[in-house]
Amino acid sequence: MKKIIGLLSLVLFIGMQADAQKIFGTRNGKITFESPTDGDVKAVNNEVTSRIADNGQITFSMLIKGFKFKYAEMQEHFNDQYAESSKFPRADFKGNIVNLKDVNFTKDGSYPVTVKGDLTLHGVTKNITVKGNIEIKAGKPSARAGFVINMSDFKIDASSVTEKVTVDINCQYQ
Repeated sequence: MKKIIGLLSLVLFIGMQADAQKIFGTRNGKITFESPTDGDVKAVNNEVTSRIADNGQITFSMLIKGFKFKYAEMQEHFNDQYAESSKFPRADFKGNIVNLKDVNFTKDGSYPVTVKGDLTLHGVTKNITVKGNIEIKAGKPSARAGFVINMSDFKIDASSVTEKVTVDINCQYQ
């Protein structure tokens, strides 16, 4: 009886593993934002944590203080006056690839995607839809996307600097 239960357990375990999702991750993804009207308003964060699963789930998380500016004074103003990074230390995105059927995680290639999910920034969560690209190379995905956000949508009063910022995402997953 013990052998039968052991064999059934093994078969169930192997069957569950065959259906298990594959998750890729990175801790050094890159997110850049820039004002479309003022090239000096630009910052880069190279410490973005992101995961992407072959079931279409995708997440991004970063510390706001991880954004680096060309000038230290701009970085200080960004963290203290605009992003209030002591009060709102993180930005997060949780979403799904809408057109998952168009992406083959087992075949090298470039796949246009639409991702829909919730972006939380400055304590405000908004549903967004972003077009991007998933590239599979040697079995490992990378993700690229670009979109524009209105700072006021996230209750950030940056009107004296810029109302809109262009956000670019570039992540290489392992």
